[in-house]
Amino acid sequence: MAEPRIASIVRYPVKGLPGVVAEGDVALRPGSGLRWDRSHAIENGRVRVESPAAWNSREAYFHVARYEEIVRFGVALDAAEGDAPVLTLTAPDGRSASAPVDEATDHAFAVTALLRGALDAGPAGPVRLIRTGVAGLWDWPDAHLSFINLATVAALEGEAGATVDPRRFRGNVLLEGLPAWGELDLLGRRVRVGDAVLEFFQPTDRCRATTIDPVAGVSNLNVPALLASRYGHMYCGVYARVVSGGTVRAGDALEVVGDTEVLEDTTSTPSILDGEPGWPRTGRVVEREQSGARSVSYWVADPTGLLGDARPGQHLRVHLAGEDAPNWRSYTISATAPGRARITVRRDGRISSAMHERLERGDPLVITGPFGDVTLDRADERDVVLVSAGSGITPTAAMLRGLADARSSRRVRVLHVERTAADLALWEEVAESCSRLADASLGLHLTRAAATAAPDASYVDARTGRPTARDVLATIEGLDPAAVDAFVCGPALFTAEVRSALTGAGVPARHVHAEVFYSPTTAELTAPREPSTTGPHRVRAGTAETQWRPRSGSILDAMEGVGQDWPSGCRVGACGTCVRGLRSGTVEYLVDPLVPPPVGSVLVCCSAPTSDVELDA
Repeated sequence: MAEPRIASIVRYPVKGLPGVVAEGDVALRPGSGLRWDRSHAIENGRVRVESPAAWNSREAYFHVARYEEIVRFGVALDAAEGDAPVLTLTAPDGRSASAPVDEATDHAFAVTALLRGALDAGPAGPVRLIRTGVAGLWDWPDAHLSFINLATVAALEGEAGATVDPRRFRGNVLLEGLPAWGELDLLGRRVRVGDAVLEFFQPTDRCRATTIDPVAGVSNLNVPALLASRYGHMYCGVYARVVSGGTVRAGDALEVVGDTEVLEDTTSTPSILDGEPGWPRTGRVVEREQSGARSVSYWVADPTGLLGDARPGQHLRVHLAGEDAPNWRSYTISATAPGRARITVRRDGRISSAMHERLERGDPLVITGPFGDVTLDRADERDVVLVSAGSGITPTAAMLRGLADARSSRRVRVLHVERTAADLALWEEVAESCSRLADASLGLHLTRAAATAAPDASYVDARTGRPTARDVLATIEGLDPAAVDAFVCGPALFTAEVRSALTGAGVPARHVHAEVFYSPTTAELTAPREPSTTGPHRVRAGTAETQWRPRSGSILDAMEGVGQDWPSGCRVGACGTCVRGLRSGTVEYLVDPLVPPPVGSVLVCCSAPTSDVELDA
């Protein structure tokens, strides 16, 4: 691991407002972080705050994602390491006010008057500067410090084709000396810097706030969409906790304390990071093995342990650092073991080819997942039909192993299509799993070879050529079509043909499952379109209701205006956090979503109603 160093340290005395660069030695306190960092916030009067001293959601305060103009304030903090520093705020019109920010914050009348003259309050109360009693008013209640890798920002700048100011990410500590995305390798580690010891525990997810120019205060760069499309996730930076306090300063090096590397002779990997599937983190390749002429299987140890618990049919994403963006791709998990998972990668496409060429045992690999809802546990007790082509055998292998390990009594039928016998990946494993089931049969089609070339001919008769609709229907012969769950994995046309054959024979469409992987796409910044209607349209979700008009913005903006604190992330249709079921009515997108939502649902962050609508509460 390269040796990172602190390039600069920044504290943000007031949540949402610009930061102040720290000079000289800076104290880090156990259980918190920089003194006076995010110690204050400005109540917006839109959400009633019952306990100002407690941690509260950002929707109660002026924050950049919603109130972009606040970055045009000027901020100074004199004697920042002391007990009673003086805060000076300068409004965009040039007016200034100062006050000590100690216990007497409620009496900072000049600052409050300045804020009330510059910012509009909501219906729940006046604009007010408050001091929190918690470690800091982060978007996450247990964050202490935010680290930003300048090399990652530079990589994003290259993809954007425009300057990316690191201040967009509002980090406390800017790092230099790491490769792009090298900060993810800090996760799960304890690190000594200066006299302090830190624990890196979470990547930093990015929202609409990063689209705002930190000087001009306007949205002019779609950072969340760039992250999602080029890198396959929406994270930039990492959070750390202060385990042992001490002083740090610009130029200090970060030194890993202890060794959390995966030991090569272990058969399981302990979880060192309490994470979530969507978090990008650095795993390790612990085994590489050839699987057929064109495929390689990689066992990847996961520091969170989550991949080891993946359900049969789920997939992970590989994010290949050092490759040109988009540098990610999804792969179905073909097997699991405690703390790790296996993917079987066919040499097909730029990312898969790069993995074949450069990824060896012991190498780091940035991963996310597991993802996916097309899993074996959806099948209940119905009979199972598995139809696959080429590398689509990976979910078949995982599901068969799951059925065999559970000693399932379900009837199972398998049909697989491959070019040649030499290309077959995982076939012996598939056959072995079938042999452990009470009632299972295998069918194999080789499209470019004679049937006699198939391995294990004593177990299964391989046929030559593409399967016909009759071959597909043979998989449900003797089964009740209404009591079958079919899982299909292969090229889009193949999947459509299989689905058509099965549903035409009476298998309910809802019982024919096919996973859809979202491929990397190019997402450029586009300004929101003007709504096509003038309203007013009623927007209702449960008991909450509002009248939407063009000035209301998105559906999410409109509902927040009546006090609804709905989950949201990017606000540009890239992350899917805001998805809600659409019960009635019609909507339009003001920004085309990067990932379309499921049928019957809508991304409320970037859509507007074109009629009265009702959404899930």
